[in-house]
Amino acid sequence: MQNSLTRTATFPALTRKAMKLSLPVMLAALFTLTQPVQASETTDNVASQAAATKATTQRINAIQRDLTSIRQQALKANPELVEQAKAFESAYKEKAQEIGYNPEEFIAQAQELQVKIRDEGLSEQERSDLLHEFAKAKQTLAKQRQTLLEDESLMALQNELQNNTLTAMKNHNPKTEELVSELNQLIESLQ
Repeated sequence: MQNSLTRTATFPALTRKAMKLSLPVMLAALFTLTQPVQASETTDNVASQAAATKATTQRINAIQRDLTSIRQQALKANPELVEQAKAFESAYKEKAQEIGYNPEEFIAQAQELQVKIRDEGLSEQERSDLLHEFAKAKQTLAKQRQTLLEDESLMALQNELQNNTLTAMKNHNPKTEELVSELNQLIESLQ
């Protein structure tokens, strides 16, 4: 028979042993319980970021609609801007034709190559050749586009048109500058 002293002495030993055995179980339970909370917090953060991005995108679209409307009204009130825009477009098309820049042709070629590449009867070499052909065409188009962007006379015409249009828009609607500023800030916030 055990006396009360033996029972008391063994109880702390059993308690310590039980605590040692249960500690890993308690830690595992603690980590298991905290992970869903963290995942839930992450999900909430992602959802709130998505909502904020959606709201920002909607505001950007609203501002762009407002600015388009103001631009159209300014063009109606300033027919010389329409003529300036036509002159720019004509100069752009002329330069594009001069250097062979034709994005529509490239898109058609890319779609044609995509169909050919999907052909299961194509050998790996033929598929590789088609991919090389596409890469070369893409590189050529990029160089041609860069040539257009580097054309000083063309860019001068574009800048003049943009400045004149913006001035006409500001004269037509004083909120133009505020809208443009807000639009730029919102676009920057998304990047």
